[in-house]
Amino acid sequence: MKSVRFLLVMLLSSLLLFGDAAFFASGVLARSSGFSSRGFSGSRGSYGKSAPWTGSTQGAWNRSGGGLFGGGESRQPSGYSKPSLGSPGPSGYSKPSLGGTSGTSPGTSSERVGPSGYSKPSLGGSTGASTPSATSGTGSSGYSKPSLGAGQPLGPGSPGEKTSGGYSKPTPAGREKFTGGSKFDRQAINQDRKRKSQESLQQYRSEQSRFKTPEASTFNPGTYARTRDNFYSSQGYQAPGYAFNTGPSFGLFNSLFLFWMLDHMSDRKVASMAYNHQNDPGFQQWREEVEKQAKDNTELKAKLAEMDKQIKSMEGTPKDPGYLPPGVPPEAALTAAAFTAKKSDKPLLRFGTGQTGGWYDKYGQLLKKDAVGLDLELKNTSGSIENLRLLANGEIDVAIIQSDALAFMEPGKKLVSEQATLYPEYAQLIANRKSGIKSIKDIDPRKNVVLVGPKGSGSALTWQALREQIGFYRKIPAKFADYSAALAEVERNPRALMFFVGGLKSDFLERAEQDAQKTGNLRLVELDDKRFADKRDSHGNTIYKIVDIPSNIYPSLQKGWIFSGSVDTLAVQAVLVLRTDWAQKNGPQAMDILSRAILQTRPEIERMVNARK
Repeated sequence: MKSVRFLLVMLLSSLLLFGDAAFFASGVLARSSGFSSRGFSGSRGSYGKSAPWTGSTQGAWNRSGGGLFGGGESRQPSGYSKPSLGSPGPSGYSKPSLGGTSGTSPGTSSERVGPSGYSKPSLGGSTGASTPSATSGTGSSGYSKPSLGAGQPLGPGSPGEKTSGGYSKPTPAGREKFTGGSKFDRQAINQDRKRKSQESLQQYRSEQSRFKTPEASTFNPGTYARTRDNFYSSQGYQAPGYAFNTGPSFGLFNSLFLFWMLDHMSDRKVASMAYNHQNDPGFQQWREEVEKQAKDNTELKAKLAEMDKQIKSMEGTPKDPGYLPPGVPPEAALTAAAFTAKKSDKPLLRFGTGQTGGWYDKYGQLLKKDAVGLDLELKNTSGSIENLRLLANGEIDVAIIQSDALAFMEPGKKLVSEQATLYPEYAQLIANRKSGIKSIKDIDPRKNVVLVGPKGSGSALTWQALREQIGFYRKIPAKFADYSAALAEVERNPRALMFFVGGLKSDFLERAEQDAQKTGNLRLVELDDKRFADKRDSHGNTIYKIVDIPSNIYPSLQKGWIFSGSVDTLAVQAVLVLRTDWAQKNGPQAMDILSRAILQTRPEIERMVNARK
């Protein structure tokens, strides 16, 4: 009997063991194939969350932007919630629309906040702004953040929250080091390469024109002009005089056609043209021009109102990006350039970088070199804020944006995106050694002033965000200043400090290090306020990290009594932000090419920014 029981136990154990193994194997296969157990879903355009995205694609986009993918950090509990626009609750804040008001004095906001919330100001700096009031528009411990005026001080704001005891140096566990590409990154790249070796990029077809225009090689200017002119002459159409006050074309469209459309809004099929193309950049540019004229033209204003009425009546109808009214030849609607433009056999990716020669621009060049299966079009911009605007308007497809800009200064239009962290941007605070300031907690708001870089710069943006969240930073007077002028002022004035956000050993910080070596007057100050470490955006992504600047980075700026020491500071992240509709439109193959390039270039840009050889 004992032997029978023993055999039964062994048999049952074997079934359980092999059952667990089969279940585990099925899970591995599901993950490696990129398929979800939920199956294919078309709820998000061409490809849903459960579409066959590969491991490299899913691994590259490690933050959540409300789109197809979301990294692990976005699933952690959020440090705060970002409510919708409107009056804040007891522990929230309200985020007003962008755009500063000229001549408005900072600190005079009419919005009030609860005991632990704050009211986020407009993005644009107010020109001619005066020093913010210490009490205007605030509760007992909230505040209304002033606009940053060009050349004006960001003087003491609301008393805000108490700061005594608020600064303590975090334990080593609280710090982060950026070490480049992970083992997962490398595995994903290798697996993807093996899979790609069995496929051919010839599966990409040449991008077809939305309007089925003839090939450039067969384009005949004479035929184009005759077809266009015959269409309008056969109808006896004469464009109104104000039509000639605008440019001859807007994007793909002839100006004459757009005014013909506006004059035929009573025809539902023509009105559908406005509905289907209302978000086209060329159409929007034309609309802006017409609205300017309509201010002094009641007839034109009435036509625009009728167009808006027709568009509203079609809301909810699927849009056709290639729509033309029946009977309208492409030659009548499109410019000659639309016919002669060379078609690329690669998906177009419009990339908003940053200022020429900066880290964003350098990364764009790296990515373009590696993303060989994409037609990568680089566009230099002024940085994060302009990149946000261009993305929201659909003028670019992907851009680099600081994590704090994403968290606190999102555009009014909802931006559904895929997000990938690239590298840290270090907050680097420099003081005169005669000031005795070694840490942010040593700053005396009654005596010191912080020069935060030029207006609109990434440094000014980050300081602005710090002020929004903690009262101590609002008390510190701050001014916009060119970096070179700021450095000279700190050398001369022990009361002045300068704030710079960027990679380690940037051209400007190398210059500061050289000055410190010559004069011995400059010191790198710790900004190790761990209260920022748990701040998260509305998608649950971390905004800041407390990082360590090693002692060998700036030996003179970090010099102690005998040896140079490491310095703890905050870092924001440079985040690659891709419009989700680009991923949906171009599908898994294009996303694989882009994602693999991100995984390949991320270690290289991190090495450069972190000054590692």
